[in-house]
Amino acid sequence: MNKPWPYKSDGELRAAGYVYETTRRCYGKTCGATIEIWRMPNGKMMPLDVGTMEPHFKTCPDVEDFRK
Repeated sequence: MNKPWPYKSDGELRAAGYVYETTRRCYGKTCGATIEIWRMPNGKMMPLDVGTMEPHFKTCPDVEDFRK
């Protein structure tokens, strides 16, 4: 079971140790959404939907293209 994403603002992300990197377009074949890239406290990158601050993998129609 997935826990709900706990962060609703960039202030909450920063307080939790996330660092904003850049804004860009999703590289998915059909998506192309504008996303924000944040570096998580563990050093990994997290793409977030602009405006909602939700993880982009929840809304991206091409999510399977990015799974390893």
